[in-house]
Amino acid sequence: MKRKFNRYAALALLGALVFGGCREDHFIEGGEYIPALNSATLAPATNASGTQRAYVGTEVSVQGFNLDRLTAVTVADMPAEITAQSIKELKFRIPALELEQRDLPHEVEIKAFDAREEQFFAYAYYVTMPVTDASVSGYSPAEGTVGTEITLTGRNLGQVTRIRFGGATVEAADFEEVDDEGAFVKFRVPAVETDAADSEVAIAAEWGTETIDVTGETPFLLHVPVFDALAAQPEGTNSALGDELELSGSNLDLVTAVKWGDKVLVIAAQSAEALTVRFPSSIEAETPAVQSRALVAEWCLSEPAQSTALSEAWRVDTTPSSTATVPEFGQMTVEGGKFYLGKTVTVTGANLTTVEKIELQYDAERVEAAVAAGATDSELKFAVPDGVTFDIAREVSVVALHNGGEQLEIGKATVYPFYYYKDVTIGASDASNAAIAFFVPDMGKVISTDEWRALDKHAADKIMLNSKNELDKTKITKEQYYEVLPYLFCTAGSKAFNLQGPCGSNSQLKNFKTTAGVSITGGDTWFGTPVLSFRNLEESTAKDEVKAVAASVRDGSIATMVFSAVTTATASPALVFDGDAVGSGDFKVGTVLLVQYSTYDFGNIKPKGEGICRSGFLCVKNVTASAVSDKKGCVTFDFYWSKTLNE
Repeated sequence: MKRKFNRYAALALLGALVFGGCREDHFIEGGEYIPALNSATLAPATNASGTQRAYVGTEVSVQGFNLDRLTAVTVADMPAEITAQSIKELKFRIPALELEQRDLPHEVEIKAFDAREEQFFAYAYYVTMPVTDASVSGYSPAEGTVGTEITLTGRNLGQVTRIRFGGATVEAADFEEVDDEGAFVKFRVPAVETDAADSEVAIAAEWGTETIDVTGETPFLLHVPVFDALAAQPEGTNSALGDELELSGSNLDLVTAVKWGDKVLVIAAQSAEALTVRFPSSIEAETPAVQSRALVAEWCLSEPAQSTALSEAWRVDTTPSSTATVPEFGQMTVEGGKFYLGKTVTVTGANLTTVEKIELQYDAERVEAAVAAGATDSELKFAVPDGVTFDIAREVSVVALHNGGEQLEIGKATVYPFYYYKDVTIGASDASNAAIAFFVPDMGKVISTDEWRALDKHAADKIMLNSKNELDKTKITKEQYYEVLPYLFCTAGSKAFNLQGPCGSNSQLKNFKTTAGVSITGGDTWFGTPVLSFRNLEESTAKDEVKAVAASVRDGSIATMVFSAVTTATASPALVFDGDAVGSGDFKVGTVLLVQYSTYDFGNIKPKGEGICRSGFLCVKNVTASAVSDKKGCVTFDFYWSKTLNE
């Protein structure tokens, strides 16, 4: 008769005997050898926190005695494949388990049996079921129009094959961008049939046969222009060149163009409720003079433009106007929304090829802005000139000169007397960052390691005195100093991940290599030429007025680069990871840094007054460095930069 026994008592006894030192025959009951497993030898040794993990398919090993007598192993009551077996060692593979995908491991039970299906082992173990399905954690923005770019954030979004936007579909081939790690997907709002100016639209993401409800209780609010019916032209009447046509409706500020046939009309005034367009004198005369063509409004934030028919047949008399051809101005828009120095301004209208130049006029000043090449009758572009003499943002008149010097005001604009660069990214000295190594604010661009030597032609270890950050004026002249445009970069060392001024260290530039793999300094310890320094404006001891300036930088309301409340503190502010205190020489995501470029005469960091050649503000938006020594790390920031102050 086969005798039953308490396996758990046997296990405890075996643990005491087998692993405390027993006879070679180990534990024998009824003349039979009893298997004994030592749970402490389970490998990998998983835990509930997930710092050590095992997955479906992981091979698990355990040691003990008489393990050759075991015939079956289960994990969460699912049969596991035994991959290797001897008297003292057993190996098995974790089977496919029907458990929820999640970040934290699941607690399961491992059991072992002999040929008589006697259970000899039961032990808690942790198995991770990683999230492999796509999941969406959010989306933004929550409103917009056709062509608006929407970003879905989540996990494994590279699996998404299409996105349902109301009754429309965006296929994966039409996505704007998919993150390599699957953290986000970007797409543009497709055209959706709607009669309402504002509609709530549901968004869903699909992969395979699965669907994710993206919007949930917060549907996307879609805005489209809707026009009130346009009154028909009375019989025998028509529009003439120069006539204005008033349109009404909702969301008309979304309209980008109104066309009569293929002729673009001048937008004279525009708001959400009203739109005024003018038939330009540039429309060519035809025979017969009165022509009938469709009147169409176009709108969209991407190509192709969406269109709304206003009239199937609108009559226009194309007889030329008896007045001289003069430019007609519609909208004036600027890159980024504000008139920062160097930003491109686009002017729409008619007869714009007659414009000879653009001026900003204020007080008795006239600052010229040259018209960019390629102007057409309907569009011209110019850059906001840097010759303005004021140092606090102010309103100016934008004036067009045409037909030999005749003046015609385009409109008013608030000009900000400094430069602004958005979403600048630079990386530390790893080869993967060679193309984004140095930011040059005077150029408004990031340059590569291959371009550095042409930029800093006077870099050398002898430029500094015995200490860093101080010019040796016996080695470099004023002319040579100002030949090198100021620049900044980031570094990663054993103690800190830093934003770096060129003179902060003579051991950092040599770590940057060209795309050919050669040190940019030839391996020599060189300082860079320009003297730059930084200060955190939001450290705990900062005055309220200083913190207020930082807040205005962050929200985009900063109106001047004139700032003297504090001086800079360091040539190389260090990244502070979460939980650590932030001082005047540190930074983290969200920090606003004062940046100052010293004059040659001052020749050191921490300038003030006439010692400041240029001044700026840097707002840190993202840091990818995972540790202080992460040479693949990058910093993304917005940057405001003054004109020359005391050069």
